[in-house]
Amino acid sequence: MSSLLLSIFSIVFLVCCNAMPNFPCCPGSQLVVSEMSKYIGTFSAAGEDASTVCSVAKSTVDGLKSDLSSRGGCPSRGEAQIVDEIDRQLKTFVKMEITYEDECPYNLGFARAMFDLATAAAGHAGTGTEWHSLKSQFEQESQAIKAIGQTLNIEVTDVHFGHPSKGNSAHQNVPSPSHVIANPGQQSSVDHGKEEKTLSSDFDF
Repeated sequence: MSSLLLSIFSIVFLVCCNAMPNFPCCPGSQLVVSEMSKYIGTFSAAGEDASTVCSVAKSTVDGLKSDLSSRGGCPSRGEAQIVDEIDRQLKTFVKMEITYEDECPYNLGFARAMFDLATAAAGHAGTGTEWHSLKSQFEQESQAIKAIGQTLNIEVTDVHFGHPSKGNSAHQNVPSPSHVIANPGQQSSVDHGKEEKTLSSDFDF
């Protein structure tokens, strides 16, 4: 590889890394976990028929966008920002617009991005057996979408989010996954069983 290409690659990598957004706030990230738990098994059981897969992807993304737009969690409306950021990354690369011939690749990319976000949120929220199991299930769905893309020759664009870097001490207040899933994005899912107090914001949307 020429030195010019290496230089270009380094610049692109640096720009992409610096452009990665943060995750949503704690209630917002728990909302993502709760929301994506409803879709566990969706793509790992979707099969290899293109029309079926694309139909499943569309209904999944339509449902996700509807739910994220109608619920609150983060004070700064991070749920809407999640949708906007995934859209931006799926539709542009280094300021070049990506045009999809059909919506299936976009929908698969969007669904995979949400599973990846849920994977990271679950891994950051807790280290117990239940959280590890939930994280693994999210990872399996993400990998299933990637495998579907490879099998059906559908380009599934990667979406990147930055990693949370603070607020770990707040996670002593995060209860079990079952409670978080039952109380999507609610303050009770953060403060369950604890004295009410301000939490560190590990997710900044």
